[in-house]
Amino acid sequence: MNWPPLPSRDWLEGQELPPAGVLDWDRWLGPAPWRPYHPTYVQGGWRNYYDFHGGGILEWGSHTVDLCHWAAGLDDTQPVEYEPVGGNTGPYSVECRYANGVRLVMRDNAWDGALDTGSCSFRIEGDKGWVETGDKTRIAASESIKPLLRPTEPAPVALENHMREFITCVRTRQTPSANAAAAANSHVTCHAAFIAFQRGKKLTWSVENREFTNDDIANRMRSRALREPWRI
Repeated sequence: MNWPPLPSRDWLEGQELPPAGVLDWDRWLGPAPWRPYHPTYVQGGWRNYYDFHGGGILEWGSHTVDLCHWAAGLDDTQPVEYEPVGGNTGPYSVECRYANGVRLVMRDNAWDGALDTGSCSFRIEGDKGWVETGDKTRIAASESIKPLLRPTEPAPVALENHMREFITCVRTRQTPSANAAAAANSHVTCHAAFIAFQRGKKLTWSVENREFTNDDIANRMRSRALREPWRI
């Protein structure tokens, strides 16, 4: 399933709350704005409602942008420009540029000619060609790149290695590949792209100050009011 970039702001019609021992609706909502209970939300249907979900950009970006940063050696930064393209019915994209000139394109449709690499695919393009992979562990590549590819690890082996590295870093206090700073930069990138799409204009971003430099409204959208008594 693919989600549009802008989630719905509608409410489902309220229904009778289940017993408190079954569901604490107030706690389920957390800091999100109050709305009447509906079982669809708690059964996975919270997606594509603005109070709970960031649409297609945050849904898929949360799985893939960190891979793009890792591949480009940009784990320690974010793009400095975000330009939305297209509308809410698609196809759409947000074209991002880093300070060193590298481009990141967040888009809702597959790249032409690519194999079915999975639901969370990402593609790297360079001077010698392109390569794309995803959560099916399949690899698609241009003819110029295919001779350079090495066999991939089966998914269970890759997961085991990932977990082994984490446990090793807990013991040694080393920094794992998937660390908190890398995750933060990935999510900042996604949220900045989502805000740019909502604003419908090109935005520029200060990595040092973590704020937009050309739009005061966009800066106010970096956070939301929290429902009492929740605090950060």
